[in-house]
Amino acid sequence: MIRAKRLSEGTILLALVVSQAGYPSVAEAQTVPAEPFATVDIGDRRQVFIDKLFLAESRGVELVVHPPRKTGEHTIPADRPWERGGIGPYSSVMKVGDTYYLWYHAMDSVQWHTGDTNGCICFARSDDGVHWKKPELGLIEYQGDKANNIVIGHGAAGLRIGQDGMMVFLDPTAPAEQRFRMVARFGAPVEEGQAIHIFSSPDGIHWTLTHPSVVTARPQERGHHLDCQNVIFWDERIGKYVVYVRKNRSEPGSQGRCIARGESERLGGFPVVQDMPIVFGGDRQDLFHGDTPVVDFYLSAAIQYPWAERAYYMFPTAYYHYIGGALGEFPDAVPTNAGPLDTQFAASRDGIVWHRYDRRAFVPLGMKGEFDWASARMIRGLVPDTSGREMYMYYRASDWLHGWDRDERNKRLLTQAGLGADQNIAVLSRLVLRRDGFVSVRAAYTGGEFTTPPLVFNGRRLVLNIDTSATGIAQVGILDADGKPHDGFAAGQCDRIHTCNEINRTVTWQRRSDLGRLAGKPVRLRFVLSNCDLYAFQFIQD
Repeated sequence: MIRAKRLSEGTILLALVVSQAGYPSVAEAQTVPAEPFATVDIGDRRQVFIDKLFLAESRGVELVVHPPRKTGEHTIPADRPWERGGIGPYSSVMKVGDTYYLWYHAMDSVQWHTGDTNGCICFARSDDGVHWKKPELGLIEYQGDKANNIVIGHGAAGLRIGQDGMMVFLDPTAPAEQRFRMVARFGAPVEEGQAIHIFSSPDGIHWTLTHPSVVTARPQERGHHLDCQNVIFWDERIGKYVVYVRKNRSEPGSQGRCIARGESERLGGFPVVQDMPIVFGGDRQDLFHGDTPVVDFYLSAAIQYPWAERAYYMFPTAYYHYIGGALGEFPDAVPTNAGPLDTQFAASRDGIVWHRYDRRAFVPLGMKGEFDWASARMIRGLVPDTSGREMYMYYRASDWLHGWDRDERNKRLLTQAGLGADQNIAVLSRLVLRRDGFVSVRAAYTGGEFTTPPLVFNGRRLVLNIDTSATGIAQVGILDADGKPHDGFAAGQCDRIHTCNEINRTVTWQRRSDLGRLAGKPVRLRFVLSNCDLYAFQFIQD
């Protein structure tokens, strides 16, 4: 983990000069007094940019969020009889060894509000994360045929379920026969209030209820807590289970959906939902109509990023509510609990304090008439592609709004307003992002730079995840604790990084890359950049 200690006051380099041609170049500059910074022990672990931890001094740079690329694929289409009502957003994906696993929720009724018998959890697998197979598992008969991929519901696992989905995680503390954990609201009675339960499996296919009521909510007249995809996983950094659940604040005119967090050393030791602190929710910067908040947040899809240190990402579903008196399309009556949903983005170093950046949609709605024009909700999970250069995520795309499936009244009002579902599509679609690619430090076209606080590293080479495209340039200097360049490692001696879009680009100084003599000593990195994006850095051993 990142460890910090104080370092005596030193100096840093700040100057960047411009060559006669008008392009940034590196020059030696006088040193100036600097405030003391905490020393950060990064070892040989990968570091990504979430906040300004590594931007002790900066000029001409900013943190930029990079939305993923939509593929437009119907990755998991609703093409089986038990899926005819569409694929649900409370689904989950992971890669185990060389195989990609996906569990998805499906309904066999176009009208989702039809009770607790029309839903199921299905299983799919893939060799590349792109092309998926729905294996014929034979666990249960559906309409007299066992050739299906249902693992829970319609009698599978002894259950019948409705429109509730789930999420799945691998538990490194579990015995082998329980290594897959499924988090769900269905499957166990609760005497009062609400609860979520844990099913366990050795293979992701055969599931057994092992931990009932691991999270509970006290009954209250108005709450709807836990009505969402609630997330649990083992947090390697703190050595505990953490949970992100739906919690509702009582705000006039809004259901106040928000996300609360709890932690426990064991499954079942979490606080009651009402006692968990809220870590993500709407505020005064979100949309209001008059004094009424009209945006709140559904599922979190929160993850602990597996390929860098102290990085957590959240993909909260933003829900805009159609309310009375605000929209001209509904002059006399407003559909009940209806509106569009898209996916936003937040990042954290501890899973508690979250940064929302520019708050723009991370997965926006498609154009009207496309299969995702009404709803774009991230499912839980992040997987690498087979090359290691990119990452895949998946979202539930639909051409019907939240509330469309509630009843015929909602359908009539939405259709009259031009907001009806023409094709009634609900599928999963693949998203693509570069490795570490959520947030970058972006340098201005005219040049910028930043200097890190003192770092202590292990390793012999420095590698960067960087994109200069055609006209960007980057150089790196290594400074001592007093802010003076180490002999041979000044930024001006760094071989220019150009024509580069790489995940692990080795930095060299006059064609030398060996930094072994500086390992274990406090150093500062000075990045001098022009028109490029820096996503991550790491010192490595080889």
